[in-house]
Amino acid sequence: MNSEGSESTSGVLPLERQIDDILLENPELVDFREGFQVYCMSKYSLGTSANTIYTSGKDDLGVAFYSGRDRTYHVVQCRVPERDWLEANQGKVRSFGPAVLNETRVLLQYLQQNANATANDHLQELRALVTADREQEEFELVIFVVVYGELNERGLAAFAQLKDEFEHRRVRLLLQQIAELADEFLVGTTHQSGEIQLDLRYATDIGILRAHDYCYFLVNAADLFDGFQSYGWRLFDLNLRYEVRNSSINGDILRSLQHQRTRRHFHHYNNGLIVVSKSYNIREKQHSIHLTGPQIVNGLQTVKSIYNAVKANDVTREQLDRECLVQVKVINTGDAGFVAKVVQATNNQNPMLSRNLKANGREQRVLRSGFASLTPRWFLQVKEGEWESLTDEGGRFFKQIVGSAAADFKPDPHRRKGRVVDNQDAAKAWLALIGFADLAGDRVTHYFSDPDVYQLAFTMSPTESHWNRFAENVDFDTDRRQGLKTTQGEAAQYMVAYALWQFVRSFVPSAKRYRDAALDSGVRAGKLEKRSGSVTSPLSVQEQFLADDLTYQTWRLMANMKELLVEVAAHILTRRYGALEPARCETLLQLQEMKYFLVSGEMPESSTNAAAGGELPNDSVLARIFCLLRYVASQYWEDKRTTLLSTSRIRTVLLRREIAAEFKTRVWEVDGRRGLDRAWKPEGMTFLESLPDLPCAGNAC
Repeated sequence: MNSEGSESTSGVLPLERQIDDILLENPELVDFREGFQVYCMSKYSLGTSANTIYTSGKDDLGVAFYSGRDRTYHVVQCRVPERDWLEANQGKVRSFGPAVLNETRVLLQYLQQNANATANDHLQELRALVTADREQEEFELVIFVVVYGELNERGLAAFAQLKDEFEHRRVRLLLQQIAELADEFLVGTTHQSGEIQLDLRYATDIGILRAHDYCYFLVNAADLFDGFQSYGWRLFDLNLRYEVRNSSINGDILRSLQHQRTRRHFHHYNNGLIVVSKSYNIREKQHSIHLTGPQIVNGLQTVKSIYNAVKANDVTREQLDRECLVQVKVINTGDAGFVAKVVQATNNQNPMLSRNLKANGREQRVLRSGFASLTPRWFLQVKEGEWESLTDEGGRFFKQIVGSAAADFKPDPHRRKGRVVDNQDAAKAWLALIGFADLAGDRVTHYFSDPDVYQLAFTMSPTESHWNRFAENVDFDTDRRQGLKTTQGEAAQYMVAYALWQFVRSFVPSAKRYRDAALDSGVRAGKLEKRSGSVTSPLSVQEQFLADDLTYQTWRLMANMKELLVEVAAHILTRRYGALEPARCETLLQLQEMKYFLVSGEMPESSTNAAAGGELPNDSVLARIFCLLRYVASQYWEDKRTTLLSTSRIRTVLLRREIAAEFKTRVWEVDGRRGLDRAWKPEGMTFLESLPDLPCAGNAC
């Protein structure tokens, strides 16, 4: 394997950011390699109705996962440089030689039953499935070799030889290098600003159906590919959602583009596009329609699937040009309200997320109004990608839809970044704040798909008796719902919840950071070996060291119980300052840490400083609380070490209500230790006594 590196393309950085986001959202993923595998799973699996199996591990023959549906199999091998190489060569692309394909050859021979390689149970099952389906007419086996880097000249020659050798055996071998992976993040960069102008050729033998302010026609699919290449996601700014990665319908679209017979009937199989445009002009001599300021409000999945099919070599642009048409309806309108109704009514080819279906509900409108009434204003995002969509193109629809100018929601009016709270995060934070951390951490989709959870998240709020019981009891489980009233919480209460959620996310380092820090400490202590920037001790030795490293395990514990940490923080605030009613939350928002966040939309440095063991300002509240919780988490790990190390799904265990009660009990045991002297609690007083008083504001003192 060649370790040389070349300069990266600009699309690599947003790709890296996306993988970093995956690692943040999934604390059980320990390194970049696992994050990359999850990214590839979303990109190359066959959809939600497919049987997708994660195979990575011992005897995996280099396979990260496979996905099977209807006698079609996608088998994906991921090739990622070592962690230390990535860190030591930022901005470069790893070059791989022929050796990187050794496992690919072994895998191909194994699936062809020409070798008896040692394979794990998942791959043995895949081999049995492939063997049973191989003689069927619709059988298809695609091996993806996905390289986070590039093959050198010898590597490319070896791949071409391997491809020629196996393709006649009904196996398709596809190479995806970093350039292809990054390309998706570069589409549209040639036209990042300025008005969108599209020319769409129509089928002359069918013509155009014209009516007042709209028309129907069949467009050449190649023009849609070119349009996405030129403008990228800007074409979909008014759509309710971005690409549905794992949709089985998208898989059907891709398959219908692979064969000439189905390409010729594509316009019959597919619902087509609805486009709103500032204006359109029919150019009969050119057999085209020129669109000014178009937005594809229905058909995102169709256009992106066409793009994906070309990029995956399932079809060429020339084949689309000759053989593929797509239905299109163009509407000439500037009425934002009408456009919103069209978007809502027509986005049904892929099942609409429950969240988006509730976006226009009364409770979402009221909460959005409440956030917009805060000082300064905050934007409640109720649809996927809504802020980005509404602020693009100069924000021409923003005020019509939201009621205020986009600049009112920005810390800096000259930048795109705004004070935005996503209603998924609002639901998670609110549930944790009022004592339902188990529901907050269960899964995101049920906030909107489960009627009971949706009611808790958006239509109910605690009474004073609920807050009193919440503050007094560590075992807060039985009859939790009885203290709630059928009145939506106020924006100030949601804002306090959201601030706590963002603080804990800032306070707890990423899994990669605390793992790397722990391994480096092992090297300094002489327990691990490191050469040329890489930890060279066997993986089993590293894992044993990490199992015994208290700092690593404390951060791991906290990373998997963030929702519970928010609940416990709210429990402490309530016991110290009283019921978290709207007036008291307004006062809490004037605390220095929260006020900084309220204005800037970013957590103050005190969150990361506190996590690093730095000095704490005298008026800090959140930093002191989370330092206390870190101390308790450390003690909890030491006491429960054997049980937690033997748990395969630690996050599931930590969300149980009995764990919440145990953790709160330990908080108050530490609180009572007056002799304890730490940066977050001076000697001679309890932790609660050490917290500063709130600034006075009316009856909230």
